[in-house]
Amino acid sequence: MADLSIIIPTKDRGEIFFNTLKNIIISSSHVDVEIIVVNNSASPIQLSNKPSYVSICDNPFDKNSVFSSRNYGASLAHSAILLFVDDDIIVSKESIDYAISFHKEMKYSCFNVNWQYPPELLAEIKKKIFGRFLIKTGFTAMKSLYGAGWKEDEPFMAMSIASFFFCITKDDFTLIGGYNEKHLHEGTDIDITERLLENKITMWINPLVMVYHNEADRVDLLNWLERKKRFGAISRNAVNMGDNSHVLHYSPLKSFVFKRVYFLQPLLLKALNMLNLLKMDILGFALINALLGANIYKGYNSPE
Repeated sequence: MADLSIIIPTKDRGEIFFNTLKNIIISSSHVDVEIIVVNNSASPIQLSNKPSYVSICDNPFDKNSVFSSRNYGASLAHSAILLFVDDDIIVSKESIDYAISFHKEMKYSCFNVNWQYPPELLAEIKKKIFGRFLIKTGFTAMKSLYGAGWKEDEPFMAMSIASFFFCITKDDFTLIGGYNEKHLHEGTDIDITERLLENKITMWINPLVMVYHNEADRVDLLNWLERKKRFGAISRNAVNMGDNSHVLHYSPLKSFVFKRVYFLQPLLLKALNMLNLLKMDILGFALINALLGANIYKGYNSPE
């Protein structure tokens, strides 16, 4: 039996995915692992000189659901420890070792490690106003997005879990029933966090173990706004399923403003390009924030 089963769902990420897979193969070469790639794309993944412990399979169920692909990958796994890794995460040897050692000491527990953008990506996005906005507002590091309760120097118990680098025993994953495939879109970990809490499985974050989040193909503003619109739809879907903790409240004035901002988005994006040329970051950041709010509003009030 392998020491660790690494499950990577992917869909049309090209070189981003291949870089992730290459780093996982290198970083795990000193231990006994199996790597299960679940392809959600209609296009096959071509991989030459594939190690025998790397398997590539098509998701036979819902190709639009990352939850379905993670569950399918888990069903194929032979190890007692499952490590779910997103297709844009660059792992390290240290993170692989921690995945194995953690479960030798901790029972009924799961964990995340820390993440940040790769240094070369940070250097590249600083050249544009949107990239500087991402850095300024903390979208390029897990610490900033996590908020209150973050600890710098030691592992700490968390109140939520994320799936980018999510390690759990197969027994505990089975106990919580895996991922809820009824959720809309990819990217919400709301439901699995709630079921971990319900089953008294503690969640941990180790800030001292770092991986890189390589979103080089997703630092385009329009792409980013579409993802924030999906976040709004995810929140609405959670509310429709009875989870009122994700209700978003909008006053009549705020609704009026966001509707107009969304309607004017093409014009505002042209204005942002001008502000970028003039390096007027303060005005540019305010405009991006308005577009962010408008897209979340649109997703929440017009879910797909």
